[in-house]
Amino acid sequence: MPSGSVLAYPHGRGVYLNLTNRCPTTCVFCFKRETRWKFEDNDLRLRAKEPSAREVLQAAEELLATDRFSELVFCGYGESTYRLETLTAVGAESARRRPKLRRRLNTIGLGSMIWGRDITPDLKAGVDAVSVSLNTADPEQWLRLMAPRASFARQGYAAALQFVEDCVRAGLDTTVTAVKLPDVNLRAVERMAEALGARFRLRPPLSAEARA
Repeated sequence: MPSGSVLAYPHGRGVYLNLTNRCPTTCVFCFKRETRWKFEDNDLRLRAKEPSAREVLQAAEELLATDRFSELVFCGYGESTYRLETLTAVGAESARRRPKLRRRLNTIGLGSMIWGRDITPDLKAGVDAVSVSLNTADPEQWLRLMAPRASFARQGYAAALQFVEDCVRAGLDTTVTAVKLPDVNLRAVERMAEALGARFRLRPPLSAEARA
């Protein structure tokens, strides 16, 4: 990888993995808009090729060797499910090496739409938990907040809801999250999460939060 690009970075009790910068949305609250791809002095822009599973595992192990982390999180400044094979390979190998380490995916919930099939069986091989950044219970507001590419606009919101439901059905520990933003009915998001069988977690505005 080019000098300066970070594949694994620490935050709290987690080691976060940066697999890709590709994303089907340009969310209005995305942290990279304010930080120019930096997070806590880590450069998350992948300027050349995307990393291999071996490269990601090596970067993760360098941090995990300190034994102060309890979680591995697939979360960079892109949608990790674009790298589904790498994600599952890294997750499965990390489970073999460190069976007590929790493995979580942070996602916008469009992975199955990206691949044109239900990817939750694949995810079960790589992660224990999934956090889906849904942010609203209103499909029109979802379009404004998430600003998806045209090919994801018409079916994107429904696809994200189906993804949550599929994750729950697959037995993954599933949480729906929402950023605290003006005009968002957070109680409605919480009710929707509960109706889908998931938990709900409120996130503070990204400009004020350390990524979680």
